[in-house]
Formats: sequence, structure tokens, C-alpha cells
Amino acid sequence: MAAYLRGSGWQPAGDLNGRATIWALEPEQLEVIVPVSTRFRDYAQRINEVIRTLAETESRPEPEIIRSVTAAFVDRQYFRMFPDAPSGMIPAADAAEAFQGIRELLIAAAYVEETGHADLVLPRRKPRVVEQFPDRALVTTGPGSFVIATHVELPRATELFPMASFERRSLLRLRQVLISAQSAAAEADAIADLGPFEQRTREGISKTLCKALARLGGGNHDQPIEMRFAWASGAPTDLPDRPLRFSADQVTMLGHAADDLGRRRTTVRAEIRGKIQSLHREEPTDAAWVVVRGTITAGGERYRRQVWVPLERDDYDRALRANGQGLEVRVAGIMTRTGVRTELRPTELFRVLSP
Repeated sequence: MAAYLRGSGWQPAGDLNGRATIWALEPEQLEVIVPVSTRFRDYAQRINEVIRTLAETESRPEPEIIRSVTAAFVDRQYFRMFPDAPSGMIPAADAAEAFQGIRELLIAAAYVEETGHADLVLPRRKPRVVEQFPDRALVTTGPGSFVIATHVELPRATELFPMASFERRSLLRLRQVLISAQSAAAEADAIADLGPFEQRTREGISKTLCKALARLGGGNHDQPIEMRFAWASGAPTDLPDRPLRFSADQVTMLGHAADDLGRRRTTVRAEIRGKIQSLHREEPTDAAWVVVRGTITAGGERYRRQVWVPLERDDYDRALRANGQGLEVRVAGIMTRTGVRTELRPTELFRVLSP
């Protein structure tokens, strides 16, 4: 029971004279009491109370909770999203995206584990064991803003050597690739450039993986996400159990990577309105660039993006003042998507907007 609670996000919150442990779940402000021995008179009553609380919290029948608690060879992954909805609820469209994203994450990790190599674009036809891997995962929802939990049972035939099973190896690979994607997204967001994703292709980052993660951030790819792994109690690991978090801006960069990595150079008329994120000029006589983060209008579509904007000296000085005062700018001209970064040359206008 303690292993299940810890894997489900509960934390130890004290003990009762060595007879029982107290577990708390934040931010729901729930507590349960778990007796440390079956010899105590209230053992059955306390365990039943824990089972009922878990069933209500996870919106699952009590028999399902009991099976989950007693399953010693099930790895669990928790995907937490933060939709614009009451706690425990999610818009239907975002839910569909999230479930599809989790399926694609499992496939992307299983592909790297099975083939031993990573591709920026995964082939349409994949090994059968890869395609079938998501079929082995059962999915539930759990407590939190909105949490989807996947449960992957390790094969009974490998209980003596569970670490060697394809299921466990694929999930370990998934955790490793997510850590790489987190680093790449943070670096890419800081420099407004997709290079960090390309540089980590050998680590398992692919367009499929980036798209899958972006799906978890809602239909507009602009919501933070959090992932946590809880390994089977019958096959424990010494890996840290802290969650992996992607900020909203990092999720947006993952969406850009899914769209642009490996694409051919394209040019279109576009306009952006937003704030200056960074300015780049080594010497007064050097070419000047600014990075603008905002909403782009192009080809009849509107979406969030970071763009590099080359500026003449006078415009760069105005950009410096706008950045210092936190003012928005408006840029219109020719936008080029290179597959690594997006550039918008202000052939029509560069304007600092009044507050």
C-alpha cells in the first residue's frame, strides 16, 4: 500500500506512535492512515478506508484499486496537464489530443529501444512489437488538475528478471528521452532556435516525440505539463522519482519542433504582435537582431511563435527602448521558416506600440 501511495503522488506526513503512517495528497488536502502491521485490531478497517478514499480520488471502482495495489509487477506513468477547466476535468478536444499524445510517446520510445537507433522522422511502417506496445498499457485518470495514468504490466515470465523485459526497457527509454527533450526545449526556448532538438536526435528525439509532448499541452500547445514514473514495487529502481516538468513556453517550442524540424525552407507574408524577448548585436556596426515572441498572422492562420527580426540601426534603438519599457511591437513583412528557426524581415513595418 505504501509503495502504491508513493507512486500515486501521496507523501508521508507523519506516524501514529509507530502503529501507522499518515499519507497526504496535495493539493487535494487528503490524508489516509496505513497501519504498519496486520496484527493491529483496526487493520482491516483502516485498509478499507484507504481503498475507499483511493477509489473516490481516482474515480475508479474499489476492486480496480485493490488489483492495482496488489500488482507488484506494474509500471505506472502519470501525465499531468493543466487545462483551463475545473480540477479533474478537461475539454473534450484537449482530452483527445492528450490520449493520442500518450500513445505516440509510447511508440516513439519503443521504436528507439527496439531498433537501437533514432530517426528525426519515424518510418510509417514500424516493427510489430513497437506498434503493439501501446496496446499493453491500461489507462486511468487520477487526482490533480487532470492526470492520465498508464499502467504497463511486466510479463510474468520475466518476474525474476523484470529489468530485461521489453516493457521495462521501453519505459526506461521513455524517461531518458523525456529528460533529453526537456533540456532541448529549455535551450531552444532560450535562443528561439530548434538546433538543440536536432543536436539530440541520437538521444531519441524525433518529430513524433515532439508532437506527442505538444499534444499534452492542449490544442494550442500552450499549457505546462508534468510527468512522473512509478516503477513496479516488485522490480524497484534507484532512479529519482521527481517529476519532469515542461513550462508552457517549452511546450510551445516542442510544437514548433514538430512542425519545422526537417522541413524545407518556406517563405510567406506574415505579421507578428508581441514583446521583445532578446536583443543581439556584438558591435555598433554589426547586424542587429531581436527575438519577438507573440501572435503571428500568416496565410489566414493565427498562432504563437518566436521569430528573429533583423533591424536597421534606428529600428534597433527603438527596439531597445521598447524592451526596456516592456512595450509590444508590431512587425510585418516576409517570414521565412528554415527548419531551424523562423525569421521575419520587416519589409513593411516595424512599430513600437503605445501602452
